[in-house]
Amino acid sequence: MSSGEKKARESAGTCPRLNPNPTWDDTKNPDAVTPEPNKNFLQGNSERFTAIIMESSETLELKFEDILKIQGEQRQKLYQEYSLQMKTLKRKLSEDAAEVKKRAKKLANIFKEQQKFIHQSLGIQKKRMEEFKDLCEQYLEKLVILRDSRGESPIEELRRLIATLETKLLMLNAVES
Repeated sequence: MSSGEKKARESAGTCPRLNPNPTWDDTKNPDAVTPEPNKNFLQGNSERFTAIIMESSETLELKFEDILKIQGEQRQKLYQEYSLQMKTLKRKLSEDAAEVKKRAKKLANIFKEQQKFIHQSLGIQKKRMEEFKDLCEQYLEKLVILRDSRGESPIEELRRLIATLETKLLMLNAVES
């Protein structure tokens, strides 16, 4: 190993000694002159930074107020549109409900009329059936009488009975029409 390497190895493990009072540290030297221009420079920068920060803060506050105002206006506009739509929808629903009620009432009236008509038709049909039954019974009775009588002119009696029945049937048909 050369002497240069030896010296480098020995010096690598030791730290250089620092001067406790360096020449650039004026805080420990009472005779040192305070640099006034640096203080003025720092104070000017501080005032400028304060002004910039205040201006930026005011600008942000104004922008924030503008954004809040715009959002408030947009919310108000949306609320008005929503309210208008809801009023329109409510009115339309009321109109539709009234229309449905009106139509339901008409349908109920039509149903009642149809029910009344059917009831009347059934009554008339029942009455006609009873009259037809009575006519058939009368015919059968007369036929029995005719058969039992064996009188002078059964044919004349039968003709008269048929004519009476035809007249009654014609009258029933005329009443139906």
